[in-house]
Amino acid sequence: MMRRMVTIAVIAIVLAGLGAGVCAFADTYTFNFNALASGAPASGGTGNYSSIQNYMNWVLGCSIKAPCVTVTGAVADQTYSGDGHVVGPKVGSSYKSLTLGYSEGATNSNGTLNSSPDTFIANTSDKSTQVSNEISIKFTGVTISGLVSFDYEIFPDGSCTQLSSSNCGGKAKNGIYPNQPDLEFEAGNNSNGTDPYVTSFGTGGIQYGVAPGTTNGSAKHSWSSGSKTEYSPQYIGTWSGSLNSVTELDFIDWPATIGIDNLVITTYKPPTGVPEPGTIMLLGTGMVGLTGWVRQKKSKKR
Repeated sequence: MMRRMVTIAVIAIVLAGLGAGVCAFADTYTFNFNALASGAPASGGTGNYSSIQNYMNWVLGCSIKAPCVTVTGAVADQTYSGDGHVVGPKVGSSYKSLTLGYSEGATNSNGTLNSSPDTFIANTSDKSTQVSNEISIKFTGVTISGLVSFDYEIFPDGSCTQLSSSNCGGKAKNGIYPNQPDLEFEAGNNSNGTDPYVTSFGTGGIQYGVAPGTTNGSAKHSWSSGSKTEYSPQYIGTWSGSLNSVTELDFIDWPATIGIDNLVITTYKPPTGVPEPGTIMLLGTGMVGLTGWVRQKKSKKR
C-alpha cells in the first residue's frame, strides 16, 4: 500500500509540474503595423509586408503558405481623419487631427501629437474608401490566453454630424442615436460559431462616439471646423484586459470607420503532442485528490 501511495504522489507531482512547465510556451506579441505601407490589404500578395495577414504571420513566426492567422475586412492606413473632422490640438494657425496615425497610445483627444504618421489598420482607406464594416482576425493553432491590449479609434461619420435626432438618423433610444458611430469588440472561439461579447469594453462590448470636448478629452476643434466647435461624435482610446482560450478577435463598426493599432496579445501555442496546460493540471489535481483518498481509507482501517 505504501508503495502505491508513493507512486501516485510522484505521478501527481510530475503532472502538476508539467502543467506549470507547459505554460512557458506562452508568449507576448506586439503588432504595431508600422512596417506596412499605406493601402496594404488584409491579405494577399507575396512577402512579409505585402498584406496585414502576412505581416501578422511573420511576427508570430508562422509560414505565409500555412498561416496561423487570417485577416479580413481591413486595410493599412496612415492619414485618414474623418475628412478632417477628427479633433486635435492647434498647430501654428490651424488645428491638427489627433488620430491613430498621428499618436501612440492616445487615451483621449488632447494627447501627444506625432509630427509624422505611422500605420494602423482600419476598415476605410486613406482615400476614404470603406472596405468592410468588420475587421476580423482569426487564429489557427494559436490560442489567446492572457493580456490583450490595443489602441482604437471611432472616426466621425457624415450620417451623424451632431448628437441629435435630426442629425443622427432619428430619436435616441437609451441615450444612443441610430447612426451614432461606435465600435463593438467581440472575442471568442471561431470553432464553436459564437463570439461572446467582451463586456468590459464600453457598454455591453460597445463603445460609442461622443461629442468632442465632453468625456474623451478637451479638444473641441478640427481641421474642418477651424475656430468653431466640432460636433461630430468620435472617440480615441486604449483598451486592455485578460482573455481566456480565444481564437478570434472581431472589431465591428456602424457606421463607417474604425481603426486599431498597437495590438498586443498573449498566446499559448503547445508543441506537437503536448496537451493544454488546463488538461495537465486537471490530471494532476485528480491524482493529488486520489492520494488523499487512499490515505483517508487507510486511516479508517486502523
